[in-house]
Amino acid sequence: ADLDTLEELRAEAVEWLASRGLDQWQPGQPRVPTRQTTADAIARGSCYLAYGQDGQLVGTITVDNRADPEFWTPAERAEPALYVHRMIVPRHAAADGLGARLLDWANDQAASTGKRWLRLDAWKTNVALQRYYMRHGFTHVRTIDLSHRGSGALFQRPVGPQ
Repeated sequence: ADLDTLEELRAEAVEWLASRGLDQWQPGQPRVPTRQTTADAIARGSCYLAYGQDGQLVGTITVDNRADPEFWTPAERAEPALYVHRMIVPRHAAADGLGARLLDWANDQAASTGKRWLRLDAWKTNVALQRYYMRHGFTHVRTIDLSHRGSGALFQRPVGPQ
């Protein structure tokens, strides 16, 4: 039932990214999120929503066991980890630290299931986003530069108290 609202949230993020001169998730870029990507995550039960006190949707995060084989090595994929995908927080909620709280929630999910790592891949050209993840305890693992992928800057942080 929230798919249309999630799509509005994503469209707002795409517009904001473009206004900052970033190519992340822009039409024509490789492997941008789509309505179907979101619907598939909902169907798998891995797309989570955050609501404000007024009942308004203020963010989303997808968390699952799906390590992208183009990015993570077989040895890394064998390690116990949860992976964050498509975290979106609208600008009006970003100042409240919602993104950090969503990452901490994902950390708690990883801890409760015995995982060692919380991992993600970020858009290669979005240096500000990469710095954001590092400020929140993530370490840059490496950047994979594949011409058919816009993402590829890999980050992880150990699961535990943050």
